[in-house]
Amino acid sequence: MSSSSNTKSMALALVAIVACAGGFFAYQQYQKSQHKEIEKATDNAVSVATTAVVSKTLFREDQLPGEIDAYQDVLVYPKVRGYVEWIGVDRGSVVKKDQIMARMYAPEYLASRNEALARVAAAKAAVASEESDLADIKAELKKKQANLLADQSTYQRVYSASLVPGVIADNDVVQWSQSVEADKQDVNALIQRVNAKDHEVTMRKEELAAKIKGFENYSDFASYLEIKAPFNGYVTERKLHTGSYVGPDGSGAYPPICRVKQLDLLRIIAPVPELDTAGVVVGSQVRFTVSSFPGRKFNGTVARISNSLDKDTRTMPVELNYFNPDWQILPGMFCKVYWPTRRREASLFVPESAVVSTPLNTFVCKIDNDTVEWVTVRKGQVMGGLVEIFGNIKEGDQVATQGSEELQNQSKVKVASKGD
Repeated sequence: MSSSSNTKSMALALVAIVACAGGFFAYQQYQKSQHKEIEKATDNAVSVATTAVVSKTLFREDQLPGEIDAYQDVLVYPKVRGYVEWIGVDRGSVVKKDQIMARMYAPEYLASRNEALARVAAAKAAVASEESDLADIKAELKKKQANLLADQSTYQRVYSASLVPGVIADNDVVQWSQSVEADKQDVNALIQRVNAKDHEVTMRKEELAAKIKGFENYSDFASYLEIKAPFNGYVTERKLHTGSYVGPDGSGAYPPICRVKQLDLLRIIAPVPELDTAGVVVGSQVRFTVSSFPGRKFNGTVARISNSLDKDTRTMPVELNYFNPDWQILPGMFCKVYWPTRRREASLFVPESAVVSTPLNTFVCKIDNDTVEWVTVRKGQVMGGLVEIFGNIKEGDQVATQGSEELQNQSKVKVASKGD
């Protein structure tokens, strides 16, 4: 019985061993098949080149079309109408500030000036006559006042003497009293005449002042006939010649005598795109080129900002100052402005080809553990083949160098090469 039990135990153990060996063998075969399937899937996976997300500080120069204008550009008109008697400048003349460029003859203004001068002289004569009459009346008034004082003194003495009976007759007292009253009436009448004449003199003086003020319009008449240069510059146009009739209104009825431009200081006008307006700083240096000097760059200084965007082009005009003492650069030349665009802080960049833009989304294909992940981003500025991106991504992440919708989200890929 004991021997039979042992035999059964050994048989069971042997069966168990055989079963375990078979299971292990089957597991090994399964593992091999799975490994082959993985290797097969890996061999069939798309090969993708990746590049690292990098952190850089944005700085680039955009080429913008620019305009070159003279710092000052003036059409020269006279102050009065008249004829050009002499003109000493022509197209191409160099002029200095206050240099006489032309002289005029204006007979109408000369006659008006002489009439105004005659009216002033007549008004002065009238004032002098009235002042002389006033002086005569005042002198007569002083005499009458002196007579009044003398008669009053005599009347006082006669009156005092009449208080002693028999010394002065009563009729004498009455006569002297009447003389004093007559003197008072004369003095009062003269005072009224003085006041009236003084008022008349004041009116005459006001008339004289008005005529003098009217004449002042002609007082600088001689200087009006001399046409002077408004600043140091260059005559670029001459419209009239000797004998031409010209006027001051500038409305088109009369052409200007000439045109003067300041060339030693120029305005470089650049249309800065809306995205770059935040970086405009007054006083900063900006380079530009002109076709007349190929390969050469000039430096201008940001001087004026319009602070208003053109609705059609979405650009803001910005003016640069350029000192041009040798007149090498001229207004109207074709100009390219190398506008600097920069950020104060670093941001993330990837190759432009790594960003996929569709009507529904903009994303990059992030590769992590050979798995594609679409990461939504927002594009910023472009710099040297790289584009600025903003989203749930960080420096050092690997993204597909050539992003595409064919790289399905969560699909497996094979990294062919990694970029730094």
